Amino acid sequence: GLISADPTVYFKEEFNDGDAWKERWVESTKGDNLGKFVLSAGKFYGDAEKSKGLQTSEDARFYGISAKFDPFTNEDKTLVIQFT
Repeated sequence: GLISADPTVYFKEEFNDGDAWKERWVESTKGDNLGKFVLSAGKFYGDAEKSKGLQTSEDARFYGISAKFDPFTNEDKTLVIQFT
């Protein structure tokens, strides 16, 4: 049978506004040996601007980062979390 889905997007980040991501994301300050995230398209990309995302910048470091979601509920619904 056919199954329908609610395609509502509750959080989306494209990192297409320079360093403004630093206002939306909070890097962890807990612990030792913390590395820094940088904005980068990486080594392999189709479009350098559209392919930007967060990249870990140092070897042998710990990383933690978070961003706030607007409140939502998925009561009685499946929650799908996807990143690319």
